[in-house]
Amino acid sequence: MRRWGHADRKHLAAAALCAVWTLFPAALSAAAPVNIAAATPAGLTLENAVPLSVPPRPSLRTPPPVKAPPRLTLPQPLEAPPPPALTEGPAQPAPRSTTARTQPPAAAPAQPQQPAAQGTPAAPAPVTPRTDTAALPPPPEAAPPAASLPPSSVLSLVFPADATNLPDAADAVVDRIVERLRASDTARLQLRSYASGTPDTAREARQRALARALALRERLTAFGIRSTRVDVRALGLDEGGGVPDRIDAVFLNE
Repeated sequence: MRRWGHADRKHLAAAALCAVWTLFPAALSAAAPVNIAAATPAGLTLENAVPLSVPPRPSLRTPPPVKAPPRLTLPQPLEAPPPPALTEGPAQPAPRSTTARTQPPAAAPAQPQQPAAQGTPAAPAPVTPRTDTAALPPPPEAAPPAASLPPSSVLSLVFPADATNLPDAADAVVDRIVERLRASDTARLQLRSYASGTPDTAREARQRALARALALRERLTAFGIRSTRVDVRALGLDEGGGVPDRIDAVFLNE
């Protein structure tokens, strides 16, 4: 068997130290210092040592300039326009006052002529200069009081007892109603519709009266009369004693 020589033991010790230094560097730093000369192999000298490579020189060129951020520009506040100059307008002319009517001067009373004495000629009467005054216009006559307008007339349209359609006589009444409504833009029409019946059938009578009034208003709208100018009132039974089945067309604001 080959025996380990002194040089082999040195190489083995150096290899073991490198392995331990690689695995546990912290443990060896705390331990006692190692004899580098003893761990260095015998064949390594200054003559055969290989120098380490020199790292490249770092580049010391000037870094590129940093671009400044854009400058924040605040919006300028808008100035309000100056208020318009107020100028005083021309003075309004004063209302022309009515001149007081002057009465013509009253004529002086004539002096009674004294009888002339006998033998003495009568002195001539003094002549007064005549002044002509302009004739003033007569005062305006007061306006006569407004005569009270007569009440609006009523146009009646009679229906058969159980009919709701317009009868043949409705054409003449419709023509008169349209003529009067076209003559005045402010006139309004109120249709008061009645129907015959008993107190027990008052509801049916009111429905029949409503159907008659709506039929008449539809006929008026066909002639161009607005429905907003025609008011419908279904009254049903007439307690006044008139014709039980009729429509009274009452004109308002005529």
